[in-house]
Amino acid sequence: MRLPGTNWFWIAAIILAGGAIFLTPGQARADWTYEYQDDFSGDDAESESYFNSIFWPQGAFPPRQAYLYYRDADSRRELGFGDYHDQPAYLGYCFPVDGEKSLGAIDGNLHIDVRLPYGGDVASSLSGSLLYSFSPDGVNWSSARELEPGSHDIQIESVRGSFYIIFFGTGVLIDNLEVNLYSPSATIQVPGDFATIQEAIDYARDGEIVEVAPGTYRGDGNRDIDFRGKAITVRSSDGADRTTIDCSDSQGHRGFYFHGGEDSDSVLRGFTIVGATVPGSNIPSDSGSWSSSPVNPVGGGIYCEFSSPSIVNCVIKQCATELGGGIGVVSGSPTIIDCVIEDCSAGGAGPAESGGRGAGIGLIRGSDVTILYSQIKDNSGYYNSLGAGVYCWRSSAYFAHCDISNNTAKGNVQGGGAYCGGSSARIEFQNCVISNNTAEIGGGICAGSSGDSANERVIITNCTIAHNSLSSGQSASSTGGGIHSVSSNITIRNSIVWYNDGAALMLIDPASSSPVLYSCIEGGYSGQGNIDSNPLFASSDGRDYHLRSVFGRYNPWAWGSWEIDGDYSPCIDAGDPQDPVGAEPLTNGKRINMGAYGGTDEASKGADAWIFHVDKSNGSDHNSGLSRSDAFATIQRAVDEATYNGDTVMVWPGVYREEVVLRNKAITIQSADDAAVVTASSGYAFSFYSAESSNCVLRNFVITGCDNSDGGAIFLDGASPMLTNLTITDNRHGISAYGGGNPDIVNCILWNNRDGDLYQCRARYSCVEQGGAGNGNINTNPMFADSGSGEYHLMSRYGRYSSNNDSWATDSVTSSCIDAGDPGMDPGREQMPHGGRVNIGAYGGTPFASLSGWPSWGEANNSGNRAGQAILAENLPEIMPAR
Repeated sequence: MRLPGTNWFWIAAIILAGGAIFLTPGQARADWTYEYQDDFSGDDAESESYFNSIFWPQGAFPPRQAYLYYRDADSRRELGFGDYHDQPAYLGYCFPVDGEKSLGAIDGNLHIDVRLPYGGDVASSLSGSLLYSFSPDGVNWSSARELEPGSHDIQIESVRGSFYIIFFGTGVLIDNLEVNLYSPSATIQVPGDFATIQEAIDYARDGEIVEVAPGTYRGDGNRDIDFRGKAITVRSSDGADRTTIDCSDSQGHRGFYFHGGEDSDSVLRGFTIVGATVPGSNIPSDSGSWSSSPVNPVGGGIYCEFSSPSIVNCVIKQCATELGGGIGVVSGSPTIIDCVIEDCSAGGAGPAESGGRGAGIGLIRGSDVTILYSQIKDNSGYYNSLGAGVYCWRSSAYFAHCDISNNTAKGNVQGGGAYCGGSSARIEFQNCVISNNTAEIGGGICAGSSGDSANERVIITNCTIAHNSLSSGQSASSTGGGIHSVSSNITIRNSIVWYNDGAALMLIDPASSSPVLYSCIEGGYSGQGNIDSNPLFASSDGRDYHLRSVFGRYNPWAWGSWEIDGDYSPCIDAGDPQDPVGAEPLTNGKRINMGAYGGTDEASKGADAWIFHVDKSNGSDHNSGLSRSDAFATIQRAVDEATYNGDTVMVWPGVYREEVVLRNKAITIQSADDAAVVTASSGYAFSFYSAESSNCVLRNFVITGCDNSDGGAIFLDGASPMLTNLTITDNRHGISAYGGGNPDIVNCILWNNRDGDLYQCRARYSCVEQGGAGNGNINTNPMFADSGSGEYHLMSRYGRYSSNNDSWATDSVTSSCIDAGDPGMDPGREQMPHGGRVNIGAYGGTPFASLSGWPSWGEANNSGNRAGQAILAENLPEIMPAR
């Protein structure tokens, strides 16, 4: 199916995933094999998955979105899926991850181990789930399938030579991802076993592979080739660049003729078809009876008549006939993948020199064709022709990730890139570039101009339609250079129409009152989300339609590197907010880009939150701060670098001696693992100035030892940040607010601060020794494990982590700060057993929170998993985080 189940938001997100628009037939080896392994002991999943949720440190309070994390336990490392409000995390791969594709179809196996965090025999009583969806081409996805805890082997098949899979889950762990792919060996060789391709096909049986050696093949038996209805694969051994079917002949011949009811199991792969010409006197009729015959002037290079083969990695060039100079289809449904159709022509091939239809691809009589990752370029119609690139008459066509460019006509043509017409015609473009085409009407796309447009549907999603021209003498005010449509049901969404002659859009009597939405239209067009601003392509001359970005732009001409621009396209993060961002790389603004690369892994990067890392032990303030291995050494350096609202500063364990100052920041500063300690020898450990609000968050720190004459733990002047899960102890002052500052102080411990805990501010659900009035507050001894040696974990009879000796211990008493935080806040990543309520203090909401007894069924607020004490005792090693 083309679209996965609509109930699965996550699968819907990935149908927009895809690779480069501009693909050429690849080279590969016969008997190709591929292996991939990842036990998640390293960070390969971050770089080798093409589509993933954010990666988050194992020990940190969870983010406000679904996330992935590495979990260390029992001398092994696994990858965990952390949900957010039941929104699953996701991890998608395209295999092979290095981009190398097999020349042949691939088979193989994917192995994966799935485990719930608690393991053992208790899995059935615990929550957590993992599902997957797969695709042979990155466009057509399977429905979701569940993977229960245990080991699984998933069979892989793909005609394209690569394979896509996405996992999405909540509260689940995966390990030992292994992929083994191979291309089945050929059973018949040309010319080794048979002198001609036709002889080999005649001998082959269903399921066999005919493999053709490099060379140029001419003459009888190597042209007008007929599959005879067989479900076989005919492939080249070394790719289209080295294997040519030369049909040049004064008598006229084509490359392949499919007319025996072939379906997708009949595969043609890896050939260049050149010089095919099928003469004719008239354009084939779309009405009345049809007489099947190879002399029909349809399909110069390939003719599909009532047949639906798979055509992969082929080049069809310099071919000609009346309908479909490159490929012609009559009542068929072929799939065309990774092909190039160029320099072909339609019309003028016979004595009548008729207009011609579809110089690149021509479809009639209810055909339904899928074209993926292909180029249709430099094709030419004749006089009074329709569709220099594509002609779709009373048929359906779906184009995804295609380049339809530089198509024109010797005389006049309607629809330089594509023409769609006739009753019940349907043509859909997704993630396509349609550029530099020329026509009398509709330089890029023409629809419905014939007047026979009943139920005609044109759908254009995330396309770039640019630099299309109108033939000389056309009226700029009455003709659409980008798109020209008459009385058709046309919808345009998330697209860019720019640099075209005449009117960018000429939509006459569209069926919808709002045919254009969330698109960038030169000259403007009414509709929700539409803009009229220069899209800022990478190059204004049409060589590269990626969008310029100060955060990163994919450069297809430099081995897929990412470039930083000095300006920023208004089309980034400007598409329909209801559409998923698909495979757009981080950073993105959680909103799909406009244009051909929106929703793909080549989408230009947007302005979104960044994560900066601070590690006193191994960092340097000369680093980038974007990973732990490249971390900053000081918190202040990271705060200064965090300029975008929503940025996060992750502080790894250590004692940080500094006075951190924030001004007008809407960022989160939190410990990345076991709580970091911050102390100040003068002034305050943290000072907030100006308009910080609850969007600025300080979380999971121990602030201690700030016992100087003019300072303390936290100072606020007119600022109102959220101060949560902090342990503030043994300072001169705790939290001091001036200038109307009104911080939200919640789940904090303020204890043994010499001159007071709170000044001109109040706390809630906190443990406050002095002046503790406030909703949910307590003022009993928090029972630190050993504050004298820096152990501020809370004592517990059920279990308490000891950072000094990296182990878990039990105590004779349990702190009253456990399960005493805000009942409306999720306990985050606190380990079971917990009471379904976040702890107070620096470790609340993290895997290092001290444990408590199991909650009753009615008290388990958002706790997710429930089990008994016997289960805990049996699985305690699985529950506790290892270091």
